Amino acid sequence: MLRYFYEVAKTGHFGKAAVQLNITTSPLSCQIKELESLLNVELFIRNSRNVHLTEPGMVLRTECEQIFYAIDRSLSKVQRVGRHQNNTLRIGLVSSAFWAGFGSMLKEFHCLYPHYRVEIIEINPESQKKKLLDKKIDVGLARFADALNIHPLKSQRITDEEFIVAVSDEHNLKDRKLISIAELKDSTFSFMTRRNSASAEMVIDACMHAGFIPSIDSEFVEPNTLMAYVASSQAITIVPSSFNKHKWDNIRFISLKEKLPASLCMIYDQRAISPITKSFVDMF
Repeated sequence: MLRYFYEVAKTGHFGKAAVQLNITTSPLSCQIKELESLLNVELFIRNSRNVHLTEPGMVLRTECEQIFYAIDRSLSKVQRVGRHQNNTLRIGLVSSAFWAGFGSMLKEFHCLYPHYRVEIIEINPESQKKKLLDKKIDVGLARFADALNIHPLKSQRITDEEFIVAVSDEHNLKDRKLISIAELKDSTFSFMTRRNSASAEMVIDACMHAGFIPSIDSEFVEPNTLMAYVASSQAITIVPSSFNKHKWDNIRFISLKEKLPASLCMIYDQRAISPITKSFVDMF
């Protein structure tokens, strides 16, 4: 009933809440009425179009947020203890981590600690930070820009990379070996989505520092899609230097005069570090 109430409170509409909950409005309305009866309060002021929270309803919405957070955190804590009893390390990482050599690092970890099991989850940097705080993963692997200003989490750089420019082999810059950011002012950029990662914002800030606001064509969730798009268009992108080690069809790479850090970083919560996580951190 609380989950149903909370969805209606968020959307302000029974129909929209029912769609989100994958039920019809009739049982949803019945559950809300039963909740109001149990609490002996009116939670919503209803009209033909929308619903509005009463004062008790506003209090309950705030309480629900705390209740759901406490439940999720408690269950995650139980799962984390179970993982550690089973010698399991959960690592959340960005797609490009293996291109940066994480596979070799993982192999070394298995050699040093053969009794530990590793679970890999591919998730974006923002989700990594949330899951670290919620104890749903033990370590995150993200790029340098996403490892800044992450208190109370801690970060440690594990590769030494910088950003480079990627263009198609038909782009007018394809034969350049070195270029400055200022020389890219007339280019059209594509990036990994800024919603999930701070790396694009770092590049945009560098462009603005060079005197221009970059023209952005498209944003992508997966690096493979980004690179395929650049290979078949006149858009350019700026990616970590480890991308150069991967074989891409119809792509040329150009070094940047400016040194923009793109290192892969390990992120973890030092306040509640487990023996397994400490072993992983110490390996680096």
